[in-house]
Amino acid sequence: MDVFLTLFQISFSFFLDALMKIRLPLPLLAALAAAFPAATAAPAGTELGNVMYVGDSITHGVNSASYRWALHKIFTDNGISYQAEGVKTGNYSGGVTAGTSYGGQIFNNEHSSQASARAWEISGRNSGSRFDGSNIYNWLGLSGTKANGNAYSGQTFTGDNTPDTFFMMIGTNDLLSDGNNATLADRLDSVSQNLLNDMDTIVEAMFQANEHANVIILTIPCWTRHSNGNSDATHQAVADYNDRLKTWGNGRQNVTVIDINAGLIDVTSSTPFYGVSSMFNNPGSDGLHPNAQGDLLMAGNIARAMGYAGRTAGQERKDAGGLAINFHQGGQSPAWSSNSQLENKGFSLANVTVDENGISLGQSGESSISYSWAEGTELQNGFTFDCNLVLGNGAADGWDTASDFSISLGNSSFYGTLNINEAYIKWGDAILYSLDMSANAENLRMAYICGNDMEGLKGGYYVWLGDMLIGEALSVTSGSGCNGLTIQYNGSGTAVLHDLALDGTGSYAPATSGMLNAEKSFISSGSFTQGGTPEGNIEWKTEGFTKTADNLASSGTFNARSQADSSAGGTGNSVNVSITSGNATHIYANSGNYTGDVWLTISKEGQASAWYGAHGASGTLNGNAFLRFTDAATGGSTVFGAVNAAGVTGNVYLEFSAENASFGTFTSSNSSSVVGSYATDIQGNVDIVVNSGTFNHQIMGGIFANARTGTTTIGGNTHVYINGGSVTGNVMGGGLTGSISGGANVTVTGGVISGSVYGAGQGGSILAGSSVCLTGGLVKGDVYAGGKAGSIQGDTSVTITGNTATLYNGSSWGSISGGGSGGTVEGNSTVRIQNLSSGTTAYGFDKYAGNISGGTNVSGDRSLVLDHVTVDSLLASLSDFTHISAVNQTRTSLDSLGEALTVTIEAGSSLILNGTSDLTTLILGEHASLTLQGLTADAVIVDITGTTNYTLSLTEIPASLDNIKFLNDGVLYDAAMSMDLQANSAMLFAQVPEPGSAALALAGLAPLLWRRRRKMSH
Repeated sequence: MDVFLTLFQISFSFFLDALMKIRLPLPLLAALAAAFPAATAAPAGTELGNVMYVGDSITHGVNSASYRWALHKIFTDNGISYQAEGVKTGNYSGGVTAGTSYGGQIFNNEHSSQASARAWEISGRNSGSRFDGSNIYNWLGLSGTKANGNAYSGQTFTGDNTPDTFFMMIGTNDLLSDGNNATLADRLDSVSQNLLNDMDTIVEAMFQANEHANVIILTIPCWTRHSNGNSDATHQAVADYNDRLKTWGNGRQNVTVIDINAGLIDVTSSTPFYGVSSMFNNPGSDGLHPNAQGDLLMAGNIARAMGYAGRTAGQERKDAGGLAINFHQGGQSPAWSSNSQLENKGFSLANVTVDENGISLGQSGESSISYSWAEGTELQNGFTFDCNLVLGNGAADGWDTASDFSISLGNSSFYGTLNINEAYIKWGDAILYSLDMSANAENLRMAYICGNDMEGLKGGYYVWLGDMLIGEALSVTSGSGCNGLTIQYNGSGTAVLHDLALDGTGSYAPATSGMLNAEKSFISSGSFTQGGTPEGNIEWKTEGFTKTADNLASSGTFNARSQADSSAGGTGNSVNVSITSGNATHIYANSGNYTGDVWLTISKEGQASAWYGAHGASGTLNGNAFLRFTDAATGGSTVFGAVNAAGVTGNVYLEFSAENASFGTFTSSNSSSVVGSYATDIQGNVDIVVNSGTFNHQIMGGIFANARTGTTTIGGNTHVYINGGSVTGNVMGGGLTGSISGGANVTVTGGVISGSVYGAGQGGSILAGSSVCLTGGLVKGDVYAGGKAGSIQGDTSVTITGNTATLYNGSSWGSISGGGSGGTVEGNSTVRIQNLSSGTTAYGFDKYAGNISGGTNVSGDRSLVLDHVTVDSLLASLSDFTHISAVNQTRTSLDSLGEALTVTIEAGSSLILNGTSDLTTLILGEHASLTLQGLTADAVIVDITGTTNYTLSLTEIPASLDNIKFLNDGVLYDAAMSMDLQANSAMLFAQVPEPGSAALALAGLAPLLWRRRRKMSH
């Protein structure tokens, strides 16, 4: 029986794999995977393949990233792989920058949608101004002629790029903008027929390109008020069209029609098919385009209809496991049936009745339940509340939207409040979802998630209805008004709580059955407070200060140290100051002569119109300077570590964690948004940490200008960390001038950099080398370990780790260099690619196809180290290397050695080298393997010292082995081979001489040593 089951599972695995390849409708795929969960390691439905989004401005994105961004996060949370493709990149306005990452998955923001598009344009029935007159037949390579008769020269998606899944939302403009919308109801039959005929044509093209494609048609969204149609009849006509669209989709194989409107339609509105105003962009003037909240619900409705589980926001899916209260029905004995039982568990009750049906709060007057966290509860990991609520009687006596049922959840420092009435689930006054709460059968869940900007996960409150996320990264309310749970209801209607759970040990997403791909779903690595702190961030000091001044209003020139001294009386060292409001012209953490550390936080509504400095204007700071931007703070001009002062004897730290802050520049020459020093000596280190915000020009960790009295120096290291945010220019560890006694470094873990990344700078000298470490984010330029100019006296290095770093500008791949684009490097360079495996990211490094160079301006050795690289082929073009190493179980292939003459393959690693090889020395470790696709080197020495098991293969049998020698413990041996004539390949090994015969001694190497001089350029 066991053998039979095993064989059955294996056979069914192949069967499901075949089903995936022929692209059955998604609901059927999901059903099959759920029915046979153990049959395959990669269940059907977990791969969408190449995805093309087709539509108008709602898909394009107006002041939001469109539902595509929200859907991308659902796919990531569920381990669903896909590759978005299309003739357009980006949003119509606002939105998310292409290359933004969530959960390690890049959102490339590609699609085939355009604001104001019509179905008749996409079908090619008529030629319009959108898409430059092209249509679906052009995009899919089915026609080279546009509808206007002109030749099409744009992108085509054929071959390996042929779409496997199509999402299409089209028709809003056809219905509301073509013709008099006031008469739409009277013309709906003819308008609908034309629109559905165009849909037929578009879908036919999709199946002509890929007969096994999954085609997902989305209904037209509701709306509020817009210049194109606000009458009841117009709203009803579009709702009627959606019904016809669903009927049209029935019976069409591999076509699924999904209604995206659940929760967006205002159930209280007398106008049919009328949207909730808080879910649309600029209600009253636009009102037609969903905003981020509308996008969230539309994406959730799509995923639910496709059979996928809801969002997790990177959290574990589980029942809240702390304090759980369940009310059993259907004849079973209730777990709780009296007020005293809840009170004995620590709940405080007022005007509440507990019986076998649940907790009733609908008594006359205010009813409430509260519970305080027990001492020692682990709130640092977030916290969770879950309940089932039935409220009101619907519209039986009119919608009661004035009496809110409120649920507050907090930790004594802040809290969040969910307000619910008969028709709406709200966060404060903003409606998250509209439904008849008297008919609600799904649990509500609130969780505070600490967030991790490295992973694109925003901190805040998250709200689920069932397993559908309806509130994302919602804002907190500061204060101690709630330390645990507070539930209140001020009304006399029906309000009954059923199952209730409270958990302070962490933030959890709702448990979901039928999860298809749990092992690949995104689980956040942690929060800022628990192991997920972004690179370079320090723990901000909160106590031990001599002087403290909080919640100050900024104006004029703001000196943090003097503000603290004046507010506390007298002078002293180690001051802590926060700016929370006002608008200063200039801000300093410190100016003048001072001994001690200065900590300045700009938070909440703090802002400045001109530049900032951790120390500046005059004097010497005998201590350290710390300056950070958080919360809703806004920026202004350039931020300096130190500016126009005599010096800083300690370290300078700058942190940017204010999401909405934008920083410009104080000069148009070498424009910079952040600089380590302006004409000020810093004896310690300079650390610049970017977690969020917008930087309109380059960021430099080094020196912008020399002091008036001579050269400016940074005595320690400089290090720039980019963990998030958006930088328009370059990011440099160095500067324009002066010297850095330590090293200059840049680390990129996230964010978007429109320019290039340099470990060094644009000038000056670096005495201890420079480096770049890239583990994530999007770099649209190139990456250099060195600089654009100046001198580096030490070594340089670039380290690329993992699959989530991206070097792509939307049309071409960036380059990586162990040197710089200018200047000199007097030491050696190393480019290390590590922990790289075949992944599913859209433009992850596993598909890298740019150039990797050792650096043309490097005087010393130039090494490429492949460290645990397990991709089928590293597609990059290699150049200017002297040595290549494969270490730590690396298994990959290269098209060239980039001029390297020496190759080391350490124990357990293997390389396949395609094409001509110039190598002259090969060092093989135990169980190392090298396959050479042809060999033209003048002489090759294979060093097998200490190696008893190795594999050296040639795919073309050489005419002679005279130029191949094996070296073992200082003795040189001839090569021998075992041939496979049918395959035209050979295995090479050392020819051990007979006893007494002479072997080539080590001295015999001299005549064989390299006949080519190493190529060097300076």
